[in-house]
Amino acid sequence: MKKVMVIIDESNSSYDLLVWVLTNLKDVIDSSKVVIFAKQPQNSFTPPTALSSSVGFAQIFYPFSANAELMRLAQEKNTKIALGILEKAKKLCGNHGVKAETFTDVGDVKDIIHKTIQERKINLIAISDQQNLTLKKCLPTTECSLVVVK
Repeated sequence: MKKVMVIIDESNSSYDLLVWVLTNLKDVIDSSKVVIFAKQPQNSFTPPTALSSSVGFAQIFYPFSANAELMRLAQEKNTKIALGILEKAKKLCGNHGVKAETFTDVGDVKDIIHKTIQERKINLIAISDQQNLTLKKCLPTTECSLVVVK
């Protein structure tokens, strides 16, 4: 039994990739689930741990940050987007009679993929040739086969 992992994002090429996998690798994935991963973007700003202001010679520290709330809201939005992408992918799998296991995560995609390969015993990863160059660079070092679909 081989496990296939498909890495998707919000692009149309990702859904084309998934349909290609479901159509062309049907014999491989019939006896197991397809694992579908959607990476959440990392927030590009870091809030300060404390705000401070000066009053004469005294300095006052505020143990909160307005940016912390913005980061939380941005992360919630990113999670909702990723979950929506995965829900659409899961429906596509269901339409092809294939069970899908979906997940999303935040962080370094290379670390996430390597951890997933180990924990879920992935044999094959499918990516689109449209997906970003960073993703393609980290995958050749994985312990499983890689297929890049045009």
